[in-house]
Amino acid sequence: MVRTFKISVLCLLFSLGATAKSIHYTLSMSEPHTHLFEVEMRLDGSGAKETVALPVWTPGSYLVREYAKNVQDVSAHSEDGSRLEIKKIDKNHWEIKGKRGKDIIVSYKVYAFEHSVRTSYLNSEHALVVPASVLMYWQKNQQRTHKLHIEIPDTWSTITTALEPFNKPGNVDFTARDYDELVDSPLEIGNQHVIEFEVLGKPHVIGLYGASNYDDSTLVSDFSKIMEAEAKIFGGLPYEHYTYILHAEEGRGGLEHANSSVNFISRWSFNDEKRYKSLLALIAHEFFHTWNVKRIVPEGVANFDYDQENYLDELWMAEGFTSYYDELILQRIGHVDQDAYLEVLKDEINTLESRPGRFHQSVAEASYDAWIKYYRSNEHSKNSTISYYNKGHLIGLLLDIKIIAATNGNAGLDDVMLKLYRDFALKDKGYTSDNVRQVCEKISGLNLSSFFNNYVFGVEPLPYDEVFDLAGLKMDTTSEKSAWIGAIMRVQNGRLMITGIVEDSPAWKAGLSVKDELISIDGFRSRRSPPVYLGEKVPGDRIICTVSRNGILKDIHLTVGFTPASISELRQVVTPSEDQKVVYEKWLGVPWEKEKE
Repeated sequence: MVRTFKISVLCLLFSLGATAKSIHYTLSMSEPHTHLFEVEMRLDGSGAKETVALPVWTPGSYLVREYAKNVQDVSAHSEDGSRLEIKKIDKNHWEIKGKRGKDIIVSYKVYAFEHSVRTSYLNSEHALVVPASVLMYWQKNQQRTHKLHIEIPDTWSTITTALEPFNKPGNVDFTARDYDELVDSPLEIGNQHVIEFEVLGKPHVIGLYGASNYDDSTLVSDFSKIMEAEAKIFGGLPYEHYTYILHAEEGRGGLEHANSSVNFISRWSFNDEKRYKSLLALIAHEFFHTWNVKRIVPEGVANFDYDQENYLDELWMAEGFTSYYDELILQRIGHVDQDAYLEVLKDEINTLESRPGRFHQSVAEASYDAWIKYYRSNEHSKNSTISYYNKGHLIGLLLDIKIIAATNGNAGLDDVMLKLYRDFALKDKGYTSDNVRQVCEKISGLNLSSFFNNYVFGVEPLPYDEVFDLAGLKMDTTSEKSAWIGAIMRVQNGRLMITGIVEDSPAWKAGLSVKDELISIDGFRSRRSPPVYLGEKVPGDRIICTVSRNGILKDIHLTVGFTPASISELRQVVTPSEDQKVVYEKWLGVPWEKEKE
């Protein structure tokens, strides 16, 4: 009853505001099998010369994607139907000569056939609209109200989006207070399965595209637990409604928005424990962004420049802390037990420690260079870069334990996130990495200057042993005695190709190279990865690798090394102190229970 009244009021406000100066879009897909969207954009009360543009990126995904490459058949006319001159003035801007005071109508098409959470996709069955990749903006009027009318094929019935009016099948007219809100509101259009439910008294929708083995009640139950656990950190939900767009096909990925998220999951994720856990971790990650990124906003993206990169060094917190919480939340709701959670942390540590790039790139630098490095990796990236998701996750973990220990269990990273929310999000301020340090110091009473200098802005090895000891944890290290040369190999078209070389490995020092074809070792033909003959060697053995490099055979002499050490287990100590128990129990929210060997 309340919800029906709310929608009625919104629709009334929509109609009353129709006379205000705004930007109107009509989005059509008359022949969806061609993968072409048809867009008509009306500029109310334009001047004699106007400029429209399509963004080069979409917020939340830090890469210039050059959406304008998919635009075609651009034209313009006046409200009286007369054709107007329109010309492209750079890669993503078009200039129009209009008639002062008269509306301008811009028409164009967009090819949409890249299936990802960051790009629009259209085929004969459905459409995913990522607005930044389809809807141009009026350069000097991005703050005006934007209105969107959608013309859908006759055989389609449903539009799922966080735009108002909210998720009522049959509605085809939507409004956004400005271009930023429009860009932040993806749409799924077709015949997707819609699940409606409430969490903490607020309406939520799942629009699920793709045949799969999901169960509505299980999704609602598990999604609700995740949302309630995360809302508890921040004192409630910060929106009036929320929309999940889920594609159950292939792959995995997500993109956050203020009141919604787009999530791609493997089709058969729901009856497989490992894949379903991966799905829930993805949902927990993107939903945590509802606060961390979409409201607790790094200063570098507090205001979007849609024409170029927006540099920031806080992704270690924005994405890294979110990665820390996505797994922690699953432990808090009981979806994984403490042993399984410690296994996750062990894997995160091994992921970072296996990258030589940890000695060359700080996590702040990784954040800043996301635009040119993270999404553009090559065969040398493992040696020169790290992931701000991965190392940021570990920094969040270490800070959480340090703060809990320093406050005798009275505070933790939850309190840091809440204070950042109150001090920055609720005051519409962007934060910096230094602000994060200051808040951590305020909550913990610690001086964290060295910690941040060494581990956020520097490349010092993370202090695992020192911090884990505070929580009664110990890392066991294993060093395999098997042979290792440090060449990453893959069979390609029947040839055993070297696709990567680990820095300072035997292969690196001997001069093996990416794109070498490994023909033989000591004269024995190599056809598999790893070569069977290599398993007969032990560290210290000398071998001859015969490779084909640019069609010329070469013999490379090298000395076999040891497989690098890794963490085999992260476990509780046998005899914990009372302080260690306090930290452990506050951190994971479970009793220490028993001593473990």
